[in-house]
Amino acid sequence: MLLDIHTHHQPNVLSEAIQNISFKEFQAQKGGYYSVGIHPWDVTSNWETDFDVLRKTATDDRIIAIGEVGIDRFVTDNIMLQKAAFERQIALSEELRLPLIIHCVKCYNELIQLKRDLHPKQPWIVHGFRNNPFIAERLLSEDMYISFGDRYQSTVVQMVPDEKLFVETDESESDIRLIIKGIADVKGKRSDDFIWQIDTNVQHVFFKH
Repeated sequence: MLLDIHTHHQPNVLSEAIQNISFKEFQAQKGGYYSVGIHPWDVTSNWETDFDVLRKTATDDRIIAIGEVGIDRFVTDNIMLQKAAFERQIALSEELRLPLIIHCVKCYNELIQLKRDLHPKQPWIVHGFRNNPFIAERLLSEDMYISFGDRYQSTVVQMVPDEKLFVETDESESDIRLIIKGIADVKGKRSDDFIWQIDTNVQHVFFKH
């Protein structure tokens, strides 16, 4: 089962996670799943050159998502560059028919407007969500998925439909099954049942081409 949709660590069981790795130094292991993208923190004036490298790397069959990509308001000196790079990677997601794993910090209005303007067909997943129920409801109303790590608001977890929810470890060393158990407890569900729900969501979003 693939349970962890976003980690920066090499998983103990390769097939259980999507590992986010550098597109510049892509080295995959047999049986692993990977995502690549230009993180908004890494967008520079040379991002188009980076994009050319990313595009070549992203065609590898072991890459099953584009990300993490997006917009981060805390990086204030290159917001326009971030948006340009993000839009190009949205187009790449559409071209390769790969889901998009999104990093968004205080730019949800911009994210939602892009979704409305571009009408993407590929799934959008907002990763590491820690924001409030109002923002979560807006994302869900735009048919986005929400992924939770080891920190989240219980009220938000409760309101996200099971079929729109993912889990991740991101930078954490936590066991993905413990994160799933915590979320299942918040939802009043059995951990084993919720593991099957996550696997169902993964199969639908990442492997239904």
